[in-house]
Amino acid sequence: MKLKSIITGILVAAATLVASPISEHGQLSLKGFNIVDKNGNPYILRGMSFFWDQWGYEKFFTQGAVNTLANSWNANVIRTPIHALDETRAKNMIDYANTAGIYIIVDYHSHEAHTQTENAKRFFGNIAAYVKQKGYVHVLYELYNEPITTPWSTVKQYAEAVIPAIRQNDPNGIIIVGTPNYSASLSSAMNDPITGQKNIAYTLHFYASTNGHSSYKTSLLRAKCKDFPVVITEWGVSEASGTGDFNHSLNRMWMAWMEAIGVSWANWSIGDKSETSAALSGGASADGSNWSLTPSGTWVKEMITHFNRGGSISSASLGGVNLVDPSGDMNCANLDVNIEDFIPTFTRTGEGKFDYNIHAENYAEATNNNDVLITGTNYYVEPQNSSSPVITSYKVTDVPAEGMYVFSARMSAKTPGYVTYSVNGITVDSVKYEATGDEYKRVYNKIVVPTSGNITLTLSWKDAAMDWFYVAEADSADSLELGISEDAYVNKIPTLAIASGFSFDGVSNSFTLPTEAKELMLFSVNGQKIYSKKVSGLTSVAINPLPSGMYTAILKTSKGMQPLKITVK
Repeated sequence: MKLKSIITGILVAAATLVASPISEHGQLSLKGFNIVDKNGNPYILRGMSFFWDQWGYEKFFTQGAVNTLANSWNANVIRTPIHALDETRAKNMIDYANTAGIYIIVDYHSHEAHTQTENAKRFFGNIAAYVKQKGYVHVLYELYNEPITTPWSTVKQYAEAVIPAIRQNDPNGIIIVGTPNYSASLSSAMNDPITGQKNIAYTLHFYASTNGHSSYKTSLLRAKCKDFPVVITEWGVSEASGTGDFNHSLNRMWMAWMEAIGVSWANWSIGDKSETSAALSGGASADGSNWSLTPSGTWVKEMITHFNRGGSISSASLGGVNLVDPSGDMNCANLDVNIEDFIPTFTRTGEGKFDYNIHAENYAEATNNNDVLITGTNYYVEPQNSSSPVITSYKVTDVPAEGMYVFSARMSAKTPGYVTYSVNGITVDSVKYEATGDEYKRVYNKIVVPTSGNITLTLSWKDAAMDWFYVAEADSADSLELGISEDAYVNKIPTLAIASGFSFDGVSNSFTLPTEAKELMLFSVNGQKIYSKKVSGLTSVAINPLPSGMYTAILKTSKGMQPLKITVK
């Protein structure tokens, strides 16, 4: 035997002796906030989420790609988004992860999963049966990627219907449930968690270069302090669009925060799409053998390797600057104020009474999808250089009343233009979009709907691509962004001069309270309670900064209730 062959054989034999994450840590479970291994020791998952399994990016769903992540990146988990509940693809990825010795999150990558409850029950039930058949212990189940405007009550009802289908065959696997507002609103789930089940976690998604997402750090810390289990199944180094800036300072902050808290995470994404959050450059091989990494991929790979090999926060860096351990700022006693999950940019709360949403990635699950398309295309992304306008009509059902609503769309365009929209054949208005190249950005306007019930909404645009649109009731963040005046809303709370000395200082974000004060509450313009605190004996209360918009504060006193209208610039 040649010396080279002998050496190769020794190396292969040695590699097989190295314990894989699965063999070393076995079946994972939850203990309070933490994921723990088979021995009850805290264990943090750090790895990568694959991109959508469509549009050609499913080419990376291979054994070679998974092996590269496990061996070269030192990842101990992958997340596999399954948008159309393809059982064969999910089972293949489960097998690939098992072969590589790492864990896998099987993700129903949907924005409207609750409209497909029976299909989801069938899919996850069959996946759990496969896990049992193969004797696997490395599978985690993510039931709902990102509810957009669906309230938590609906998401919870959906999860409670799907969980038993998994538990019939996998009584121990960790199940992860999405949260409202693109899986960013932990508070609603924290206030009304799923009960009667074990090993149920909840997810938080963020994009580090979106400055407003920094407020999610408080929500994550609150979950840790309350032993509320969270898995960050998706986060990106970019802005929320997946494109834009790679802000090194914000990414250093987020990485240090996640590591100090000890939360498990998967970064978005393994794909070679031309966007900031993609880990791979164009032309990357499907089998993982020839991966040229983007700045995102280069740094995230370094972080996965560093921390999964036991590296400390202070010894990790980005751009030559070390991370700063934030543990000293993590004081649970400072979390008394329960305003949370706010984004100081335009983003809907997910709690509105009326939302109509069409999303290209999940068109088949779009809100009010029964015969919703009247004319045009049912796949919403259009060529950017069309020679004639795109005109498409939709049936919007259950409009609660005539009045003013928000129209929003996500567009990319080579040149500026307008989306014109009409209601029941009458042109209402238009919203301007700027030239963004290949980058998608959101545009907004208010839309006056002249009737309740069913309407026909017709959209027209040219030389641009549209990813999604929605028509919805406006919330507080909408009010200033869209120039919606206070007169547009009905104030159902009577104005009573009961207590004097009740005021709000927008500079210090604090309320001054009279001696009669008993309880302070804060509401968005659509009536959603976003803050509540017992204030007896207090003369002032400081709150976290509010996003721009209009709010109503209500002070309960010994003499009655005192309202206070607030406008945050």
